[in-house]
Amino acid sequence: MKSKGLFFLCFFLLSIFSGASQTHKVHSHNDYEQDIPFWKALSAGVSSLEADVFLRDGQLMVAHEAENLQADRTLERLYLKPLAETLQLGFLSDKSLQLLIDIKSEAYTTLDAVVGLLKEYPMITGNNKISIVISGNRPKTSAYVNYPDFISFDYQSLEPVEDLKALDKIELISLSFRKFSRWDGKGKLPDDDLERIMAVVRTAHAMGKPFRFWATPDSKMAWQALVDMGVDYVNTDHPIECVQYVNSLPK
Repeated sequence: MKSKGLFFLCFFLLSIFSGASQTHKVHSHNDYEQDIPFWKALSAGVSSLEADVFLRDGQLMVAHEAENLQADRTLERLYLKPLAETLQLGFLSDKSLQLLIDIKSEAYTTLDAVVGLLKEYPMITGNNKISIVISGNRPKTSAYVNYPDFISFDYQSLEPVEDLKALDKIELISLSFRKFSRWDGKGKLPDDDLERIMAVVRTAHAMGKPFRFWATPDSKMAWQALVDMGVDYVNTDHPIECVQYVNSLPK
């Protein structure tokens, strides 16, 4: 009964925060660290959210560090069950959502477990508006083609991918902002940094893929700079504030 009350409370929040259409995409970074994982991001109206996952004793556990694993915080409980219920009730019928699963344990065995679990949720895997994107520890790029159609990948490089089938399995390109700039989100972004960042975004787009930086400054000035530079997903640990702000910017 308590969980049902929380469920409908969250969708009341959804109606408040998602009333306006989102003109720029927002990624809820380390979403599982929010006080209400999944629901807070959904109520904010984000386009993408992220969970770090470890495989332990056959269970897919969600945490940033292995020492923080808790038995009740599983990928299924925190994300797949609420997502499936959301779809059953038709609340995402007009919206696309990306779930970024950042693998922290061994790539191949953990991904096999993710695939096995997702097969129990055909409502998720068969929905063309839901993207399941594997980040973190991933198989070799050449092995991407060995995974089901409902699995795609976060490519963390700007190196060309010659295999067109492997390229087709890439949903997103992500890189650390700190590789290109030490800007803290205050004052003006240095011109040299701006040129480097714009070149990165252009290269990613030339590959035909949307782009995201992680390890970005998390301020209004930084969010606006990322939008202005054409970054497709604005990374944030403050999904409600970020969505409200970027939706106020010119399209």
